[in-house]
Amino acid sequence: MYKLFSASSLLLAFFTFASLNACAEPVNKPQVQQVFDLSILARDSRDKKLPILLLFSATHCPYCELLENEILKPMLLSGDYRDRVIIAKIVLDDANNLRNFNGQPTDMSSFTSRYNLFVTPTLLFLDAKGTEINHRITGVNTIELFGGRVDSAISNSLKKLRPGNQVARNNLLAK
Repeated sequence: MYKLFSASSLLLAFFTFASLNACAEPVNKPQVQQVFDLSILARDSRDKKLPILLLFSATHCPYCELLENEILKPMLLSGDYRDRVIIAKIVLDDANNLRNFNGQPTDMSSFTSRYNLFVTPTLLFLDAKGTEINHRITGVNTIELFGGRVDSAISNSLKKLRPGNQVARNNLLAK
């Protein structure tokens, strides 16, 4: 009887540990998609009338990692931004075959010069043509306040791409 109880306890402990371990890791780990062809983002932006939030990052940038892990990945995981923004990133030191918003090949130096980029992380809020439609966010200061800045920039960008929807939404709220 003791051996049976001991074996059952061991199995119960194993399955409990396995289930707790499975719960500790989210099944769908969100990842900020690294892009090399911006014309794909442009098409999605145009079709869905969504702004593009483009993170410019670098491989060994701890602030880029912080921004991605504390702000962007939770945004993707929540699902709340699926119909509000397209989130992607360009890793400046890992983009060999970059294509611009028209699908034309470009080098990283020309591309970063176009946007006057010199600091990572930098968040750009763009339309389907690659035009900045909101003030960029450069660097990371207080991470606790950063989410509000990003959310505000997304809302402002959406208003520029969907001006009629804001009027309709305000009319519904007034009723």
